[in-house]
Amino acid sequence: MSKTEKPENLPSSELPAGAERIRVLPDHGHRSFFIAGVQVHFPFQPYGSQLGMMNHMIRALNSSQSTMIESPTGSGKSLALLCAALAWRRAFQATHRQTVANAQQIVRRFAEHHPRELANELQLKIKQAAKQSAEPDADDPNEKDFAPSSPNNRSSWIEGMSPKALLSLALSMLPVAAEIILSLVECEDSMASSFSSSSAAELCPSDFKELQNYLQTAAQIKIMPRIYFGSRTHKQVSQLVDELRRKTPYRLRTAVLGSRKQTCINNYALNSHSVDDQCRTLVDEMKCGPHKSFHKLLAHKDMLPQGSMEIWDLEDIGRLGRKIHACPYYASRELSDLADLVFCPYNYILDPGVREAANIRLEGSVVILDEAHNVESAARDAASHEITDDELVVMASECRVLIDAGAAPEPHGIVESVATSLIYWLRNNNDGGIDSSSRNYEDYNSKTSVWPSPHESLDSVLESLMLSPPMVARLRRAVTEIDNHTKAVRAANEQRSNKKRLDDDEPQGENKPKLKHLSSRSMRLLTKLLRVLDHLRPGCQFRDDYRIACIRRARSQQEAPPQHPSTSLSGRRSRPRKRPKNNFIAPAEPVNVLAFWALNPGVVFSEITSLTRSIVLTSGTLSPIDSYASELQVQFASTLEAAHVIDPSRFRALTVECGVSGSPLEGKYRNVDLFSFQDDVGHAIYSIAARCPDGMLVFVPSYSLLTKLFMRWTVTGVMAEIGVHKHVFVEPQGESSGKFDKLLLAFRDSLATDRPLTGHPVARGAVMFAVYRGKVSEGLDFSDYFCRTVVNIGIPYPAFKDVKVVLKREYNDSRSVPDLAASQDDVAQSQRSLLLSGAKWYDIQAFRAINQALGRCLRHKMDWGAIIMLESRFALPWNIERLSKWVRQHLRVYRSFDDAKLALDQFYAERIQGDIDHAISTEAAFASSDMTDPDITQTRLPQSPPLANVLAALAVVSPSLPPPPPLPPHCALQSPPLLPMVDASSPEATLI
Repeated sequence: MSKTEKPENLPSSELPAGAERIRVLPDHGHRSFFIAGVQVHFPFQPYGSQLGMMNHMIRALNSSQSTMIESPTGSGKSLALLCAALAWRRAFQATHRQTVANAQQIVRRFAEHHPRELANELQLKIKQAAKQSAEPDADDPNEKDFAPSSPNNRSSWIEGMSPKALLSLALSMLPVAAEIILSLVECEDSMASSFSSSSAAELCPSDFKELQNYLQTAAQIKIMPRIYFGSRTHKQVSQLVDELRRKTPYRLRTAVLGSRKQTCINNYALNSHSVDDQCRTLVDEMKCGPHKSFHKLLAHKDMLPQGSMEIWDLEDIGRLGRKIHACPYYASRELSDLADLVFCPYNYILDPGVREAANIRLEGSVVILDEAHNVESAARDAASHEITDDELVVMASECRVLIDAGAAPEPHGIVESVATSLIYWLRNNNDGGIDSSSRNYEDYNSKTSVWPSPHESLDSVLESLMLSPPMVARLRRAVTEIDNHTKAVRAANEQRSNKKRLDDDEPQGENKPKLKHLSSRSMRLLTKLLRVLDHLRPGCQFRDDYRIACIRRARSQQEAPPQHPSTSLSGRRSRPRKRPKNNFIAPAEPVNVLAFWALNPGVVFSEITSLTRSIVLTSGTLSPIDSYASELQVQFASTLEAAHVIDPSRFRALTVECGVSGSPLEGKYRNVDLFSFQDDVGHAIYSIAARCPDGMLVFVPSYSLLTKLFMRWTVTGVMAEIGVHKHVFVEPQGESSGKFDKLLLAFRDSLATDRPLTGHPVARGAVMFAVYRGKVSEGLDFSDYFCRTVVNIGIPYPAFKDVKVVLKREYNDSRSVPDLAASQDDVAQSQRSLLLSGAKWYDIQAFRAINQALGRCLRHKMDWGAIIMLESRFALPWNIERLSKWVRQHLRVYRSFDDAKLALDQFYAERIQGDIDHAISTEAAFASSDMTDPDITQTRLPQSPPLANVLAALAVVSPSLPPPPPLPPHCALQSPPLLPMVDASSPEATLI
């Protein structure tokens, strides 16, 4: 079977007109209500904020507009978005289905009373269409060989049709039949008068409006709008799928898109140097067994509508794929064509190359981007492109092998020439061999030159890169020819493999795949390069939104030098070189990078806007919302800042201006190295840890600051004091997701075993130190006792001297002031598209990271916790305004840490007492109930502790919570340290 051929028994992407693509479970116990004329089914009585979100979203979708929704984490945002989107899609389909049914009924009545007129007009329409299709293409002299012989013969059979056959033909050409009826009504007064008869069998004026409505709808809607629901990471996508499956009453065909690395089940490909390239090689040569049978997943009973895996995630389809030996990757791509709701990380939607590879079609669709606080930077990255000299060397080597083999030598020669010239330009420019008037930036491990500059234009730089418009046109034609050559080679490989009927899953060692076409990686790099160069052509509206950079940086340990194509493309992982016996390290060659940086996220977002019906951006941290419209170049018809569902009495948000020494807690760059600042922060963390029950998160701006704090606190003994009250964990830097998951599990396990309400003699808990924008701060759920306190230290501004940050600030400054020389109309237009100033943009990046970290606790209505900001700058009114609405409305500012401690003591005591009262009442309710009643046992709290254990724990956790003893006066000179120094980047030292 061909790779693109589908089995005949697969379900169609379009169901019959009467079929319902989105079902509602009848016995789900859900609530039903109407919002903006749409019936919504919800699993429980929604909160006010959820009603507001659903109302905003449904109204935007009804009017084909875009909207932004900011709702605090833990307010039920994902559930509300899913239910609103599916309710609207279900109502939209029902309305469209009714419109079609009404039009069909009108055509039936017309055909019954005016068959001759309908037949004549249908025959005329078919003749016209046949005549148009019979006209040969003027540009193709061979087209006339395929022209139909006689248009008249093609439509003469209509004259002898029976009424039933005529009706069937008219219904199969429903838009044409509707146009015929309307045209006849407009042209023939006598016929129009007969239509206005009061007889029920005749047509009336309202029928004509129905037909006009149908034609208008049919012109706008070619297919039913598909919903693409994107989130930042695959883990967050999995959480969305779980929310849909467990909580909503809606059932429909869904799909989840993932990478080969996540879904591949072929061990040979998984163990190769590049899973993508090896997968492509095995598929091209028909040597991947799971790919040959991927259609088994499509037709599997569990994957069909109403099957057990109608709603699935990547883990589900991976397990089933391994069970039946069928490829989940290619199956998920095919299933996305059949789905009404597609989940994926939002870079799949933003990046045009990834979007094309994943076969994502946005035309007329609805795009929902959750956790969209990073969309702006993700869109800029998607529009940018970087290519290293290592990659260019491999590309040129591949082309040389193909040229020597006589495989499409001319186009491969053009690509080789361009790659070679870019290598020469990169290496000589960084060596100072080319005299350029660029803007230069340096730091400890890189050197960067940027164009255009005041002394050199963009055109001259592209000319020196051999990327002038004529050369780009030649390169584009060459890439097209190479793509055609690649398809021909793959087709030949497939045909040859079919003849040999190779059934083995793994190629033998002596039958290594030969290089017959460019690797997939090189083709992707070329395609992305051409896409960026298309934006740099003269006259393009985004030409001024790019900067070209030449970077020389140190080679990382993960970057291997380029390999010869005969080995690098075979898919085998190269063996690591043995460490030399001596202690000398050979100097590694630096990496040279050619970068095309987009400074305007609207480069990719404007295309998405033009294709889609509606875009919905949601997050807990979109503030300030107004900046998104200008940055993304999207007109948002409405915005919403929803309130938190948690009662204000269940959380405290406070900022502390001064430490215990009386000095301001101002975490600026010049202050963080001062011992007084480090000691004040350490004392505050220690005091909070002694008071806070259960879990605690502490966020700092960087790993370097975290290391400094740990070193100081180890010397002063504060680290040991914190360890008395909490197990100490540290978010590892740059570790794999597997190691991080193990650390997270250890953190949660330590809390589960130390809970006071389980009868444990000591209420110790745990603290996790993490950085803003890290894994802990993004999308993780620390509900209930996993996090009762979030502590923020400093403000995480982006690196001030980072080249991209400098360029972005300059770019925004240049577009934050309207052109006074422009006309009034142009000024009005520019006012709507003005960007934030560079300084404001810089501030917003920091506060979005802060707001994201603040949302790690308070995950549901009955949760509780404290948010403590050890930073005096949070007392300034303009900084308070940048915090999320639910925080700034309840923020309390304390001048001294002693006042803050008293407030925390009172809050923790109230909430602990509240938990105890709730546990006692719950235990009493269970004791007085009939536990044999299945309805009661299903609602019982999991692992509810016996009342005796609760009362025993009360003796340990005193509501008065006395303050911790002061630090000993000599601890600043204490030596040796009580604990070994903790390296924040070492996975072995993440648990103290």
